[in-house]
Amino acid sequence: MSRPEPRIETTRGAVRGLRSDGVRRFLGVPFAAPPLGALRFAPPVEAPAWDGVRDAIAFGPGPLQPVDGLSKTLGLLGEFAQSEDCLSLNIFAPEAENEPRAVMVWLHGGAFQTGAASGPVYDGAALAKTGDVIVVTLNYRVGALGFLATGAPGTANLGLQDQLAALRWVRDEIAAFGGDPNRVTVFGESAGAGSLVALLAMPSAKGLFGRAIIQSAAPEGILSLDEASERARLFAVAAKGSEPELAWLRRLEGGAILDAQARCEEPGPRRIGMFFAPFVDGEILPEDPLTAIAAGAAAEVELVIGTNSQEMQLYHLLPGFADIPEAFLPQYLAGRIAGPEADMLDRAALLLAAYAEPGLVGLDKFFALETDASLFFPATRLAEAQARHQSQTFMYRFNFSSPFEEGKLGACHALDIAFALGNTGLVPHFAGAGEATKRVSAAMLAAWSGFARSGDPSPEGLAWPPYSAKDRTTLVLDDPCHLALAPNETRRQAWANARKEYAR
Repeated sequence: MSRPEPRIETTRGAVRGLRSDGVRRFLGVPFAAPPLGALRFAPPVEAPAWDGVRDAIAFGPGPLQPVDGLSKTLGLLGEFAQSEDCLSLNIFAPEAENEPRAVMVWLHGGAFQTGAASGPVYDGAALAKTGDVIVVTLNYRVGALGFLATGAPGTANLGLQDQLAALRWVRDEIAAFGGDPNRVTVFGESAGAGSLVALLAMPSAKGLFGRAIIQSAAPEGILSLDEASERARLFAVAAKGSEPELAWLRRLEGGAILDAQARCEEPGPRRIGMFFAPFVDGEILPEDPLTAIAAGAAAEVELVIGTNSQEMQLYHLLPGFADIPEAFLPQYLAGRIAGPEADMLDRAALLLAAYAEPGLVGLDKFFALETDASLFFPATRLAEAQARHQSQTFMYRFNFSSPFEEGKLGACHALDIAFALGNTGLVPHFAGAGEATKRVSAAMLAAWSGFARSGDPSPEGLAWPPYSAKDRTTLVLDDPCHLALAPNETRRQAWANARKEYAR
């Protein structure tokens, strides 16, 4: 049963949440002003103060977005209101008094087009209670409202700027909720993890967090300014305009924005699988994150990074993926590895040889190639780059298979979320309901919360050493969890050889 929580004073006003099952919940707390009117397509500004006590007992609306049936199936989206007035966050704190607790800030995924902090699997109560940490979840603007390159000063990467505003709120306010603003870990999955890759390279994010956990990011899925500008032009045409001019954009109905997004097709020659994404604007995000991280931009941040072993198998659930003939794969790969055209097909053939495994054919081979090209190989590059500057850099591999659709999804994209947050019971069809599921989730939750509390992510019974290019020691999250030296090394080395200095 829930009962009212005595009020807590923030600098903007008092809030009152709920107590339930040993956890205090404060939901729908604004961290910035509603981005409406003149604040649409503008950087977030401080939330207005309020008088009296504000009830914080229900999630705020999610950001404006198209319907995403797949995310609902996986528990990542519930039945929620959506609105452009979406900049709120949620705090989950253990009820028991204690010294200031480490803070974990969650960034949701959704391909930079969908997602909301109110998704059932994103509930932070189990992690807060079991991990003895404060968990914060938040909304940020997505789609055109969050990542359209308008060209106006200060308006780039508004979704990232929203995340920064939330992190500043955590710095300034979390102590009142029992959190330690000097022990903040940011963690996220998919687009949330991609956002975190960008945050690591942003000067304005320095000092806002000291640890990061990157789950299934596509580190190379960052757009150049030219690419983002071309997508902005295409969006303007789809919205029946001529260019993304601010006054016109602010007059557009929200429905017209979503309709225009639906008509936008990702242009070539380089495709990242998303129309909108963070982009290198030279101001908010000054340079390509991998380049910046390799140069030491995030040297002070301790890092856990990893991927799921069969990420793209998730897309068996989407229509439009037919069987893929083997003869198509060399040409497909030639477009993924860049470099001189003269030997591109030869390098593609050598790369394909690393995937000559029994039973790995057609669509499943395509998914395996795309998993490694977009997620696994770039993640190893980022881990190597960070490890050169930060000794506390750790690599994991999530290897536990989903029972959904008779097991054909394997250890797919988004499966790890419920395990990390302790919410597998909310999606037993996806995560499984047996003792093995519980053991893997307990290990992952302990590793994540332990990292946030002390910087040591070792699950019970295992000493997880840092990652290095020498031995590539990796924690394999499976039943049982174990350490492995350079898992999937044949494929990783094949990608490294194929791309060499041509890697973006």
